[in-house]
Amino acid sequence: MTIPRRLGPETGPRTALPDYSRSSATVERMVAALDPSRTGRDRGRVRALLPAHATRDTAARAVVAAALLGTALVSVLGTVLLLGTVPDGRSPGLGLLVVVGALGALALLLGLLGVRFGIVALGTARARVEISADGLRVVGPVRHRDVAWERIAAIESRVVHPVHWLTAALRLEDGSRIVMPAFDRPVWTYTRPSGQDIRALRTELHRRRQAGPGRR
Repeated sequence: MTIPRRLGPETGPRTALPDYSRSSATVERMVAALDPSRTGRDRGRVRALLPAHATRDTAARAVVAAALLGTALVSVLGTVLLLGTVPDGRSPGLGLLVVVGALGALALLLGLLGVRFGIVALGTARARVEISADGLRVVGPVRHRDVAWERIAAIESRVVHPVHWLTAALRLEDGSRIVMPAFDRPVWTYTRPSGQDIRALRTELHRRRQAGPGRR
C-alpha cells in the first residue's frame, strides 16, 4: 500500500479509520485466541506421559519375575526334600543345616526379587502421568494420586527407590516425594541426562509458576 506524502484534495475525501478496538481481529486478541493459557480453553484438556517402551519392558519384567519366583519355589522344594531325608528321631548334621540354610536364604532372596519385578511389570503396564490445568495425576501399579501444581516444589529425575530402583519423583512443598513409575529405568542409566518427558514436566511447572495462581 502506498502512503501519500501529504493529504489534500487530490488524495480524495477523508475517511475515518476503522475502530479495530471493537474487532476480534486485533493482534492482541488473535494472540490470546491462540494461547490456551490465556483463554482457559485448556481447562479440560489432559495430556498423558507413558513409559517409553511399555510393552517391551512389561513383557521382559514379567518373564524375569516368573523365572525368579519359579526358581525360588524350586529352592523351597529342595529344602523340604533335604529335610525329609533326615531319619526320624535324629537331628540333621551340620553340613545339611548349612545347605538348608543356604537354600532357604536363596529362596527368600529370589522370592523378593520376583515380587519386585512383578510389581514393576504391573506398574509399567498401568503407569502414566496425566497433565492437566489443575495439576498432575500419577498412576501407579495399584492406585493413583492427584497433585496440584502449587504443591510441587521440584521434579527429580534421579531417585533411588527400594522397589522401583532408579526412577523419577515429585518433591512436594512439605518435603515428601511421590514416585512416578512411568519413568522407571535401569540403574546403569543413572549418569544419563533426563529424558524429554522430564524436561517437558519441568518446563510446564516453570510456566505454571510464572503464570501465577490466577492464570492457570
